Amino acid sequence: MGGLFTGIALRAAGHDVDVFERASDGLQSRGAGIVAQSNVREFLETHGIAPPKTLTTTTSRRQYLNRDGSVARDLTERMAFTGWDALYRELRDAFPDARYHTGRRTVDVDPGDDRAVLTFEGGSTVRADLAVVAEGGRSTTRDRLVSGVEPDPAGYVAWRGVVPEGDLPDGVRETFDDVFVFYEGEDELILGYLIPGPEGGTDPDERRLNWVWYDDVGGESDRRRLLTDEGGESNEFSVPPGRLRPEVSAELLAAADDRLPSVFADLVAATDDAFVQTIYDLTVPEMRFGRVCLLGDAAFVARPHTAAGTAKAAADGDALADALDTGGDEPRIEDALRKWSSDRVDEGRRLVEQGIRMGEGYIG
Repeated sequence: MGGLFTGIALRAAGHDVDVFERASDGLQSRGAGIVAQSNVREFLETHGIAPPKTLTTTTSRRQYLNRDGSVARDLTERMAFTGWDALYRELRDAFPDARYHTGRRTVDVDPGDDRAVLTFEGGSTVRADLAVVAEGGRSTTRDRLVSGVEPDPAGYVAWRGVVPEGDLPDGVRETFDDVFVFYEGEDELILGYLIPGPEGGTDPDERRLNWVWYDDVGGESDRRRLLTDEGGESNEFSVPPGRLRPEVSAELLAAADDRLPSVFADLVAATDDAFVQTIYDLTVPEMRFGRVCLLGDAAFVARPHTAAGTAKAAADGDALADALDTGGDEPRIEDALRKWSSDRVDEGRRLVEQGIRMGEGYIG
């Protein structure tokens, strides 16, 4: 999505933009929930992509539960949420098909002083005045541009899942209706909220319930065991939906039943395709290298507690479009890119530090 945010913002500013996507399946099946921060909603409105209300669910309260399911705290707080797939589809529909190229995996990059050259798998190349790398936290292009940047594991994982509203057990739907619900245990935190359906529907029975469980599962060997999927492949960062080993799924259900309020245990049990991700931090010293810029999670990965990953990608892209609007000749473009990188690096570092503080508050 970082590439689409940036492409849309740059096109709106009058630039000639192509997006090269390494995936070939359109990415439509990714259904995880997203907090729809104000700048993401403003982006949708400003660029005429979609009225935010048609793409988001909202809550007016935040509740923290006790272990027995009773309400420990009830706070007035308005939040908006969307789904990765629903948001991606709207962004993709807003970008011209002829300028969106799938199945183009970058294997080399030459940042250049006034032109960037990208080489794709198969040998084809593209020259551009500016290349924007938005490949996510595991960006291989970033690794070619800067050395010594490695994910720093936080030492815990996030279990995640999404359940269609119509499949929710009795009592669960009512708990989450208009409420952002949390439970804080010892070295763990679980939360849940309703998001739009896969087609963007926000009416009752069209929505889905998204949950995230931050869990200290033990040492590195324990995490490696969880990250070995049903095919025996050892994954470094995540096991996608539908790929958990049966014994790991059984352990997840048993742990939820043993440690969580019943409403969350029932929610976990109702999830067909739970998945797991390692939590890590990542920072870069710069976001601009010649005529190549890093953007979104390719530059900084802040822990999900900040609820800012999507918002940061949108802000990076918007800020880049604004920066390039300030100059036309080469020296001014260089100054604009340098200033953009400095400002966005400061924001990325702030978010990463915020995520670390929040995570340490939940899992000591």
